[in-house]
Amino acid sequence: MANERKTENIVRKHFSKFEKGCLIEEQKSDNPKIDKLLKNASKKGNGAGYPEFIISFSDYPDFLIVVECKANPSKHESGTRDKYADYAVDGSLLYSSFLSKEFDVLSIAVSGENKEELKISHYLQLISEHKAKEIFGNILLDLKSYLKGYLQTPQKVNQDYDKLLDFSRHLNEELHLHKIAESKRCLLISGVLIALENKAFKRSYADNEPEDLAETLVDTVTRELKKANIHDKKLDNLRIQYSFIKTEASLANKKHVLRDLIKSIDENINDFKKTHEFYDFLGQLYIEFLRYANSDKGLGIVLTPPHITELFADLAAVNKDSVVYDNCAGTGGFLISAMSKMVKDTQGNLKAIEKIKEKQLIGVEYSSSIFALACSNMYIHQDGKSNMIHGDCFDEKVIEKVKKFNPTVGFLNPPYKSDKKRDPEKLAFVLNNSN
Repeated sequence: MANERKTENIVRKHFSKFEKGCLIEEQKSDNPKIDKLLKNASKKGNGAGYPEFIISFSDYPDFLIVVECKANPSKHESGTRDKYADYAVDGSLLYSSFLSKEFDVLSIAVSGENKEELKISHYLQLISEHKAKEIFGNILLDLKSYLKGYLQTPQKVNQDYDKLLDFSRHLNEELHLHKIAESKRCLLISGVLIALENKAFKRSYADNEPEDLAETLVDTVTRELKKANIHDKKLDNLRIQYSFIKTEASLANKKHVLRDLIKSIDENINDFKKTHEFYDFLGQLYIEFLRYANSDKGLGIVLTPPHITELFADLAAVNKDSVVYDNCAGTGGFLISAMSKMVKDTQGNLKAIEKIKEKQLIGVEYSSSIFALACSNMYIHQDGKSNMIHGDCFDEKVIEKVKKFNPTVGFLNPPYKSDKKRDPEKLAFVLNNSN
């Protein structure tokens, strides 16, 4: 006689060495939100219903894994997926449909009494989506792999990106209300993100008066950049670029404005940064902030969106041995996409990753404010900033600096001409990079 307890034991044993920060509950949940959502989820349509296992993550409270088990592999999935009490897939998708009203849900259906005959199916249903999508494959993975896979799915990336854009629009309106110039908004955000890397600042910023907080923020940014081996003229330039924070009346004088802004950036952008390590979110924020302003057109700045920079990295077959150069670096989008692909190619080799970040990413940017953004962007993405050069890519001294790195791959999005007589043609930038 089929025994579902055997199936549950296989799953329980598989997840018994679960990672820190995970909670595995069986047949019930102490989370009142989950309990409420499942109060009408009975597979027979009368009352509450619970899957065999509910797994939650302390660092990602909006994500759940539910596991539904059946002893007989022939009861893995019905043709109509509506035989909830009798089939593993059908039941797991039923629970997902209830829980996805407030959670992203990975539902796992497991059937079979031994590992040899085991059948596994996975489905991902994000918050408010009407339909779950098949994912992963037909073997049980560890919880770390499930979490990483979920965070990197196109659906999740798009969901997080939409949230980031919504936040950026709200933030843009807020900064406009406080009369922060469009061209300074991204610098302010990058400064906040750098300062938040400092544990002492993160712990104590809320206790400072506005003027002291503005001063402390700029000082912390300078110290963090100095610790990251940025010195001399480069550091002086960055300090000058961030110094406006101390003189902006709404930031330095109005109570709680800067404090609330830091808190909001920490909760929204830092969460995105933690999940999507190699995504040029500063570039995207810059695009959003200048969407209705003319200041970027006057400078000839057109930032390249991430899907294009990622495509370029693929087309150029960038790998762990590439040395990548962008002579019109902007906020560093091409370098960040290249770094992502190069790091992935190392397959976790820490020495190779360190070498990539220290010696294999080179960028030149002419505009002081954009250069500051590029440096902070590379810092936030954990390196490459030491090889950012502030200057003219046609300057012989700059060219000699770049040549020492022996670049093998060139990326660029040439600036538009703002002055037809004086500005170089776009092709000149291409030739400069190739040479």
